Amino acid sequence: MIAKHYIITILVILLSCNKSRIERNKIARVHDKFLYSDQISQVPENQDSFTFVNNYINNWAKNELLISKAKFNIDKTPSHIDSLVERYKSSLLTHHYKQLLIQSQLNRNIEDSIIEIYYANNIENFTLKENLFKIEYVKIKKIAPKLEFLEVNFPPDSLNFKKIEDYCLQFSEKFFFNNLDWISSEDILSELPLQIKESDIDKKFKKGETVIVEDSLYNYYLYVDDLVTMGSPSPLDYVSLLIEKIIINKRKKDLINDIEFNLLQKAIINNNFEIYE
Repeated sequence: MIAKHYIITILVILLSCNKSRIERNKIARVHDKFLYSDQISQVPENQDSFTFVNNYINNWAKNELLISKAKFNIDKTPSHIDSLVERYKSSLLTHHYKQLLIQSQLNRNIEDSIIEIYYANNIENFTLKENLFKIEYVKIKKIAPKLEFLEVNFPPDSLNFKKIEDYCLQFSEKFFFNNLDWISSEDILSELPLQIKESDIDKKFKKGETVIVEDSLYNYYLYVDDLVTMGSPSPLDYVSLLIEKIIINKRKKDLINDIEFNLLQKAIINNNFEIYE
């Protein structure tokens, strides 16, 4: 543990080093390596400064000691380490270059028709492993006024939508109408006080039907706009983003393969690459 008065000295140096960096202040030493005050990052606001600086110095020292020990112990096989380092550098360089090529050349525009064709040709890969629903939903306290108004007019239609929405904004705990997103069985059960198996939920909820569930405090109103059962093909709009990612990843792979092939062919033509028999 580094002495507290020494940490205070370091903190004073850290605070003053922004004003002048002409002379670097040594903070610690391991063998012939030094840690300077300008190498220590600023102390985060939510951390104790003494603890932060102490940990930073100790971590630096441990790292330098490990490096020194490693160099000493593997000095007999430096070529192996050099080879690994060189391979790693080459891998980083080629990866970075490929990413630059992808950024500049990859076509990320995907038309709906392309997604539809991919979906149709690979529909067996998009089998649902859960039930999906599109629902209208209201959770409201039993003591809310004019509950009969909600019960008679739920789910809202185009004529009374604004009135129902205003009512729910004022009195409900939670609601959503005209929901365009698919919701899983698990998500529905998390909203309702029901003790049923997820595999049986499609028996409880039918398309075009309203279900009212109660507990001691709330009424839950749920209307099923649409549903797709487990084992059926996933709806296209449910997997369209996934298909976009698949298509983009395939384009990336094809682009890199084309670039590598063209590089090889150009090198052969320019006599920059040959295989000796």
